[in-house]
Amino acid sequence: MGVSILNQQKIKVPKRLMGRVARETLRYMGGDPKRNSLTLVLVDDGTIKGYNHRFRGEDACTDVLAFPGDGEYLGDIIISVERAREQAPRFGSTLERELYLLVIHGVLHLLGYRDYSPLEAKEMEELQAKILMGLGERGFLSPLNRGS
Repeated sequence: MGVSILNQQKIKVPKRLMGRVARETLRYMGGDPKRNSLTLVLVDDGTIKGYNHRFRGEDACTDVLAFPGDGEYLGDIIISVERAREQAPRFGSTLERELYLLVIHGVLHLLGYRDYSPLEAKEMEELQAKILMGLGERGFLSPLNRGS
């Protein structure tokens, strides 16, 4: 059980810390990282665009997709590292911080949170920020203190 990471792209990323963010997010939300498991799949823009088209009917890139699993297997989170790298400066962020937010966002989706309406999106963004800040404050992600 736990977090598996499949890195299918070429940009260097903090995989170990991304796994830790997933586990700590799950723990924060009342889950048990020892009992529940999930997979982070790190891809490029072309790959996530293919998933987005195949499973959502949208012919466009996106930053993160979540595919719920069943039972103790929570599911798969697909993250475009290329997209995260491109959008981080627009949000005044670093690649690492953007990846951590996308991991948190994906875990929340696997736990049933949705962002289809403006209100849902706002609630998810606030929860993501709270989780990320808590991880930084507890020393799990000390580099975040520089990127906040």
